[in-house]
Amino acid sequence: MYISQLKNKIDAYDKFGEHRTNGLKALFVLEILFIFNFIYTVPNPYFYYFYVPLTAFAAEIAGGTLKEKYLFLTFTLIGSTIAIFFFGVFSVYKLFFLFFVFGGALTIYYTAINKIRSMFVAAPLILSLAAYSLIYKNADSNLYVALNNALLTIVATLLILAGLYIFPKTYYLAIWRRAFCDVLLNLEKITAQIATGEAKTIPIFSGIIVMERYSGMLSSKMKCYSILKITLLTFELIMAMSYLISFQSHHRIHYVITLNKYCSALYLACKNRQPLAISAQELAVLNETYELRILQRLILSWNYLCLEH
Repeated sequence: MYISQLKNKIDAYDKFGEHRTNGLKALFVLEILFIFNFIYTVPNPYFYYFYVPLTAFAAEIAGGTLKEKYLFLTFTLIGSTIAIFFFGVFSVYKLFFLFFVFGGALTIYYTAINKIRSMFVAAPLILSLAAYSLIYKNADSNLYVALNNALLTIVATLLILAGLYIFPKTYYLAIWRRAFCDVLLNLEKITAQIATGEAKTIPIFSGIIVMERYSGMLSSKMKCYSILKITLLTFELIMAMSYLISFQSHHRIHYVITLNKYCSALYLACKNRQPLAISAQELAVLNETYELRILQRLILSWNYLCLEH
């Protein structure tokens, strides 16, 4: 009973499973760092090998695409490594260090705002990690020790990037499928409201944003083109709902009821990860209106995707 309530609360908070996947991803790269450290026994690993890379990992989560995720993480880790190195080496020169910190922060934010927008996420993490590293100033003020510490972070960076590359993309597919189910459930509700004349405006479909984001993170082995097609057709169907709501008094009600019926059936099929069987007669019915034709193509694309998985 308690486990069921906890699961429901987690599902309500993390509807699409994004936060759980990010947590699992962080745990995955942490395990890789642990294994490497276990084999090679990294000296003094806490700050430079574990803390800096894992704190910088927060930038990866902010990325909306795989390219952005890798860019944000790379900029943050490389920028943090360089900033920590120079903060440590120059910290013994008090007056110069003051101007260096001001100039460095100004340069980072100027670059982020005017040159490389991808660095805007990385900028505060770079500066906060560099500032935190000052508690180790007695070690970092030594040039050779500072270089060794920087190499530790670079090694951890390479391990994390390798971990992200091999991280199973099936977790992204699971997020996409949950978002697709959510959109279909909302389409079922809105078509039911249109059928009864209760619909006034079309709601915001947060699921379609998640579908668009994660459909671009999948490998070609997952039939990503079919997933992209389903995402586009789903967006097209949402746009068609706006037309239905605006002109609902001019539509034959039985077509809207049919649309609601098959939205519900496709939702159940998606939830159960099964194809939706439709007969030749049903295919003819699904060819009657523009909205039904989109739904028909959506069902066929979903069935094709199910056969491939």
